[in-house]
Amino acid sequence: MKKSLMTRIIIAVFVLAAVMIAGCVSSSLKMKRETVDWQQERNMVMRSLERFDEADFYVYEWRGLGMITAAIVVDLRDDDKTIRPGTGWKKIKTREELEKAYKSGSMVKAQAGMRLYRIEGDDGEIWGYFFAPRNVLPYSMVNDKTIELGQIPEPKAPGV
Repeated sequence: MKKSLMTRIIIAVFVLAAVMIAGCVSSSLKMKRETVDWQQERNMVMRSLERFDEADFYVYEWRGLGMITAAIVVDLRDDDKTIRPGTGWKKIKTREELEKAYKSGSMVKAQAGMRLYRIEGDDGEIWGYFFAPRNVLPYSMVNDKTIELGQIPEPKAPGV
């Protein structure tokens, strides 16, 4: 009797875990290159500095590489979507901090090239933007209107 009850409990736990892993949120995001023209990318960076008050900005820095900017994420305030900073992400509070983060990211530009990507939902709706050397932006869906940013792995050292 105890074995039967224990088996049912284990099956129920596995079924519940499978449902939770599959999740109720069916939405996923795509990261698309905004433009291949570096001058247009530079203009968009300048525009973000000018319109600093219209969005929330977050930065992720690689500490092991001397606090080099790994990515900058822009969460547009005029939509109903929310991008939350996760572990290791820091909210940028001033234009000066944003400009410093852009400059720190440009330190790796010669090797990897900081590029502008659009964060887009399945329906084509724009969630925000991110500026990074690679099209890597780990995130998790909290619900259909919120994502939480994840940690960005540091690049491997040459020869490793």
